[in-house]
This record gives sequence, structure tokens and C-alpha cells, in this order.
Amino acid sequence: MKNVDVLIVGAGPTGLTLACDLLRRGVSVALIDEQSAPREGSRAIAVHARTLELLEPLGIADRLVSKGKAVTGVTVWAAGEPVVRADFDELDSRFKHLLVLGQGELEGVLVELLGGLGGSVDRGAKLASFRQDGTGVTATIERSGPAPAEGEAPSGEARSSTTEQIRAAWLVGTDGAESVVRTQLEVPFEGESFEDEYILADVKIAWDMRDDRVHAFFGESGLVACFPMVEGRHRVIASLPPEARANKADPTLDDVQTLFALNTTANGKLAEPSWITRFKLHARQVARYRDDRVFLAGDAAHVHSPLGAQGLNAGVQDALNLGWKLALVHSGRARGLLLDTYQEERHAATRAVLRNSDAATRVSNVKSAAIKTMRNELGRLLGSIELFQQRVAKDVAELSVSYERSSIVREDKTSLLNARLGSAAGGDTPTIGSVREFAAVACAGQRAPEGRATIAGQGGTRRIYEVLDGKKLALFLFDGRSSTTEGYERFKEILREVRARFGHSVDAWVVTPQRARPEGLLTDVPVLLDPDGELEKKYAASTECLYVIRPDLYIGYRSQPAEGDKLLEYLGQTLRKGA
Repeated sequence: MKNVDVLIVGAGPTGLTLACDLLRRGVSVALIDEQSAPREGSRAIAVHARTLELLEPLGIADRLVSKGKAVTGVTVWAAGEPVVRADFDELDSRFKHLLVLGQGELEGVLVELLGGLGGSVDRGAKLASFRQDGTGVTATIERSGPAPAEGEAPSGEARSSTTEQIRAAWLVGTDGAESVVRTQLEVPFEGESFEDEYILADVKIAWDMRDDRVHAFFGESGLVACFPMVEGRHRVIASLPPEARANKADPTLDDVQTLFALNTTANGKLAEPSWITRFKLHARQVARYRDDRVFLAGDAAHVHSPLGAQGLNAGVQDALNLGWKLALVHSGRARGLLLDTYQEERHAATRAVLRNSDAATRVSNVKSAAIKTMRNELGRLLGSIELFQQRVAKDVAELSVSYERSSIVREDKTSLLNARLGSAAGGDTPTIGSVREFAAVACAGQRAPEGRATIAGQGGTRRIYEVLDGKKLALFLFDGRSSTTEGYERFKEILREVRARFGHSVDAWVVTPQRARPEGLLTDVPVLLDPDGELEKKYAASTECLYVIRPDLYIGYRSQPAEGDKLLEYLGQTLRKGA
């Protein structure tokens, strides 16, 4: 019997991401997939800014960008006029675009990374059954015998199969909408299927529209959405009118052209199709992502409309939420309750995605002429408001995903009543101004702000997401504008206690506005120099405060001022001492 830490069933983007993340954390993995080769053709083609940020610690974000097409925004059209625009150039991210990249290309990069980490995909291996107990999961894997060689006549006999068992501490089902893992767990896949049907086509379009934007058209009979791809191609998604749904024949290029001409004013000519298919939309989600030692992720846990291009991204983010938690618990460095927060956080986040994508689908396919007019006018009104445009762009890029209601995020703040008058440079304690600033920036559970600083002793500046490797929690102790002996002594005590109790799970940094390493700190603590105040502004750190950044680049905890007892209490909720 083969023994492994984690058995992952399904080698799509979610399973591959999870396998890579676990391997780089020292967790052994078996990744199986019943398909003998990767699937060809995919409805998933978009990777959003937040997903690229989360993939940075794996070292593949820039490579993915080099393989895809950067899309600068989205324009929604109605009656020949733009009604809503969302531009990505003002996103607070290094990735100021939507990356159009085929699922196959993403999987190829992940498979290469997997190999570099010592892993591989075990193809042609089907999960037949599994049972779990108090210490792990025993899975039975079935393999079919080899298919007849090319040119060899079939024998007429059933292909032989073999079985083997794998013993794993944990099992994760990332095996798609028809998940065997979910079925065997008997977890209901709750939700609905839409009446609307769509045609999807990858084609070339001869037209005058910008090819660096997604163009969506509210037309006479429904929606047409065009996603620019590499090599001058477009992904076209067109809703079928009710009268066309009875015809179950395979769609043709002429069918797509007819819908395109009916519902757009772009005067485009479609040609050279590489893939045309027909599909229905589903909006489903399991009620629980965890059953003791078995987890569900990606399409095995949720499916939804592709109009917001969220599905692949939600699956990858499932994997990167689960990976660090599973590694910490399996290694004994964290308490088992940490794994409960995977369900708690990702179920809520995906429910919000489902709600938004379902709303967009319904709005795009209204049938009443009066409601269409109202929709278009409301779109024009909202689309003229810059804050609305920025919010849409942020939501599409998934930079607004947060875990503020999670049981493992927390913050401790000084009230205005206890704040002092005066300037930030006049002492370590919070001022009225710094308290207000602290309340206005990203709070616990939200995305950790990106920014640049210099590592003391090194030249040049580096981005925070480059500094953090995502293998441990990161503690940032912000010095503030006032540098005092008392403050540094307090930092020393905090650092000694954190290292003594949780040193294998937490890395610590001191952040200072000074241009050189301050005197009075522990000699082995790394220091980030922030003389231009970029991090101070983004983290509202003009007076002393601290932040804990989770391995998945979300704020787990913050306090103003830096209080060691409360920090240690927070860390002790999930981490084990001395581990």
C-alpha cells in the first residue's frame, strides 16, 4: 500500500495548484486523474489580478502573463452605445489587467512546476472508493489496462483493470462538477440550472473594435460577449433565443454569425473557428467543503456562470486557501480547528461570486422590452459614476474578496477617546489622526496591501509580495515616525516571545521610515526601510502598530499600538507553541 500525506483527486487547475503548494511546503502528495491525457477545449480562459498575486509565491505569475493576453477593461454595449465601462489601469495591483489564458496553458505551466517540485500527475487512475477513519483515508484506485495500439483490432474482450490502495492522511476532491469524491460523500450539490442556453466559439473576428477589451452586447435576443485571445482570436459566448433551443444539432459558424449580427452593432465577420460548442448554465454549491479528513475544492464544490470568468479563479483560490492550512495542521504546527476555516472562508467567498454572476446572467438575458430599457438606462447612469466603475473593476479582478467575518481574523484598535493630540512624530502611542487613518485602510480579513520597500543592507526596493514567500505567517512591526528606546525594547520583547513560541510558523520584520537600520533592535531581525512612506500610507502606520500577514496574502491580525500580549493570544488560537 502506498502511503502519502495528501491524496488529490483531479488534475485540473485546482488540483495542480494545491499539489504544487503542498509540495513546496514539504507535504507529500499523490495527484491522480482518471483521464489518460489533459482535456482539450475549455470554457475557462481568464485569470484575474488577485489570482496572479496569489500565484506569485509559487514563482509562475510572470510566466503566465508572458503566455496570455492582457485585457485592459470591459465595455458593455446596448443599442450601439457603451453603457458600462470598467478599466483595470487603476487597480491597486501589479497586474492591472485581466489575463486571457487558456486553461490548457495554465495547466501546462503548473505541470512543469509540479515536476520541478518532485511531483507528477498519475493519469488513468480512477478513484473507485475510499473510507476514512480517525487517522486518515484509505482509497482504492482502479486502472484500466492499455488500449489497443494504433492499427490493432480490438479483441472484443473487456479491458483488464487493476486496483491498488493508497493510504493518505487527507483526501481532497478537485475532480470537477461530476465529482466522484462529492458523490461518495453524499454531499448535495445544491442550486439550479438556468433555462438559457449558450453557444461558445473560438473564432477570428474582422471588426473595428479594440482587441484589448472584453466587449459584451445586450442585444435584441440576448447576450453576446467577446473575449480577446492570443493570436488574434476571440472567445464568443452568445445566448440562444428560446425558439432556437429545440434544435439540438451541433452549432455551426453560421449559427454564431447569425446571433452575432442580431445582437451587436459591431459589423463583425467571424471566421476560422477552432472550437464551437453548446452549453447550459448551472449555479450550484455544496453546503460543506469538509467532511472530517476529506475536502472539496474547485468545480467539485461549486459551479456558476462563466460570464464573470470566475470559475477557474475561485478554484485556484480554494487551493491556495486550503494549502497553507493543511500543511500547518499536518505538520503539527497548528490546531485542527484551523481547517474548519477553509469551509468558513471559501464557502462565503464563493457564495458571493455565485450571487454576482447569477445576477449578471439574469440581467443580460431579460426578455421584456420595458425591462431592457430600464436596464440600459440604469447601466448608463451607474456607468457614468467613476466610483461605480472602479468598484466593478475591483470586483471583476477579485481584489475585493475578503474574509472579514472569519473566526481566525481579528484586530485590536485604540478608540479616538484614548488617542493623544499632537503629531505622529511626538510619541509611539496613536494620535487622533493615526487612529482615523488606521480605521480607513485594509482591515483584518482583507487583502494585504502591496507596496515597495528596501531590505536593510540590500540595494534597491522590492515589492512586499516578493519579500513574502508565503510559507509562514509574516509579522510586520511598524516603527512609526517616532523612534524611542522604549519602543525598541517593546519590539525586542515581542520578537523574543514570538520566536520562542511560534518561531517555526512566523517570520518577523520591523518596518521603519528611516533610511538606515535603526540602532537598538535585535541584530538578527530583518528590517524594511520605508523612507518614502509608501508602506506607512497603505498600512496607516504613522504611529506604532503591527500586522500579521497570512501565507495567502490576507491580513490575519492587526493592532494599534503594537501589543505583545494580544498578538500572542491571537497566534495561540490556531498555532501550537514550540512547534
